[in-house]
Amino acid sequence: MLASTMALAQSSADATGAAQTAKRAGTQTEDLPLKREHRYESNFRVRYLGVPSSIMDIWFFDNDSDGANPYARPDTRAFAAGAEFVLKKNPANWIFYFEYMGSLMDEGYWDDVEKPAAHDDGDWIRPDGLGMLAFGANYGHEIYATPWMSFIFGGGLGLGFVLGEMTSWGPGGSLDSTANACLSEAPAYTRKDSCPDDGPKDMPAVLPVVDVTASTRFHFGDQANLRIDVGLHNMLYVGTAFGAVF
Repeated sequence: MLASTMALAQSSADATGAAQTAKRAGTQTEDLPLKREHRYESNFRVRYLGVPSSIMDIWFFDNDSDGANPYARPDTRAFAAGAEFVLKKNPANWIFYFEYMGSLMDEGYWDDVEKPAAHDDGDWIRPDGLGMLAFGANYGHEIYATPWMSFIFGGGLGLGFVLGEMTSWGPGGSLDSTANACLSEAPAYTRKDSCPDDGPKDMPAVLPVVDVTASTRFHFGDQANLRIDVGLHNMLYVGTAFGAVF
């Protein structure tokens, strides 16, 4: 009777263990825990964004253009910092993010491209607290190169809520400067030193955020990860994300 009871108990323990462990290749011993299908990440991320001058040249003159005034066009730059929650089920990665994007653009003269060129009809723009709060979701397809390094390719969409404003001085005689009679015949780069501003430029309150991303991810066991990102986030960018895996 005692032998039968022990045999039944052993059989029950084996059945329970088989549901929670996997068989090691080449052995008869069931001693490896099954891997979870889902993993999660909680990450902090930072990015540096910009638009190349060669692209901005399509729409705006710079001071190196023929006949242009000596004021250099400001560089279009920004930074972003935020948090991510990542749901992983190989090879899929669903990335949900919330971030603040702040402008790094200096004030300066913006002279739109036109034919024939008129270099005194541009606006002087000063960013005042310009930024954006954004949230969105991306999908990334992951390809492992080694157990500790992988590549992710994907994209996604989000929404951004614009903060701050772009204070402007228009050229004398423009619609914006009509209500401001100060130096009514002078260009904007002269008026900005002596005249009150002509008010903020009109901007949409909400903007779409478009992502196209390529990443390299480094895995530190099952506890942490570091990701290096490049791509499009309304502007071209390079960035990194790092955090815990659970």
